[in-house]
Amino acid sequence: MTDQTKVGLFDLDDSLVDRAGTYARWAAEFSGEHDVPLGWLLETDPAYCSRRIAFFDLLKKTFGVPGSLEELHAQYRCRMPELIQPDPAVRAALGALRAAGWRVGVVTNGMTDIQTAKLHQAGLYELVDTVVISESVGVRKPDPLIFHHALAALGAEPSSSAVMVGDSLTADVDGAVAAGLVAVWISHGRQLPTDRPSPHHTVRTVMEAAEMLLSTAGRRPW
Repeated sequence: MTDQTKVGLFDLDDSLVDRAGTYARWAAEFSGEHDVPLGWLLETDPAYCSRRIAFFDLLKKTFGVPGSLEELHAQYRCRMPELIQPDPAVRAALGALRAAGWRVGVVTNGMTDIQTAKLHQAGLYELVDTVVISESVGVRKPDPLIFHHALAALGAEPSSSAVMVGDSLTADVDGAVAAGLVAVWISHGRQLPTDRPSPHHTVRTVMEAAEMLLSTAGRRPW
């Protein structure tokens, strides 16, 4: 392949799948089972979303939840993918991109087993050409190397035909720019902070991002 190959790389959590909604469903279950305030679980999540062992350690110390840290973490890792709700619109968007000649990949931070299980549960695994997970490659977004891993797997190079779509300004947008990709930010209606560089493009949802990419049919994307 050449640098003319159209490549669309996508973040997973809160981009292709509704991680926030999935966590809320897990939190509601856990709250009911262990009598832990639901509000505490929801409010604490942002600071610990990538530090689950520390989260469960704090949970045990604060509320005396039974079970070892390892047991609680294993149960969480098993249950979270099961609570993913497939979105037909996301599946249709990825299918349309591939049908239009785009090579599609997922670039996500996280543990290989849980991120892979999420993709399967969401019905997305068979709709992408490559999946690059931080645990598997030993590097996390926003490090440019993780994006280069994905491009290499697709036989492509950084160019104006290679796009990264994600909801994180740091992990997805800054990482993509550093890697030489076009950065598309999924805002979910949020305002872009005034004290930072802007992404190349801003959309509200991953479906809107796919529509924008499809509108470039037959020419270089940007």
